[in-house]
Amino acid sequence: MLYVVTTTAAERLKFGVTSGDPRPRLGDHRAAGYASVTRLLTGLPEDVAPEMERAVLAALRLAGIAPARGREYFDGGALAVVLDVADNYPRSAS
Repeated sequence: MLYVVTTTAAERLKFGVTSGDPRPRLGDHRAAGYASVTRLLTGLPEDVAPEMERAVLAALRLAGIAPARGREYFDGGALAVVLDVADNYPRSAS
C-alpha cells in the first residue's frame, strides 16, 4: 500500500509504502507530528505501490521539488504533485 501523511495544517508531508497492517507505521508518523492520513491506497497489486512511489519521486524531481529531509519528507507545497501521481497512477500491475 502507498500512504501519504501530513502535519495537521499540511505544512509538511511524508509518503511511503508498506505491506501488511499500516497502523504501526502510521502510528510512528503520527507520533512524529504527521497526524493526518491524506491517502492510504490499499489492495494494490504487489509491485504497484513501489512503482507508484518511484513515479512520485520522479515527478517531484522533474518539478524541481527537493526533499525537506531524507528521501520522502517534503514541504507541504509538494502535496499537489504527490496526490496527482498517486491518484492517477494505473492500479494494475505492469
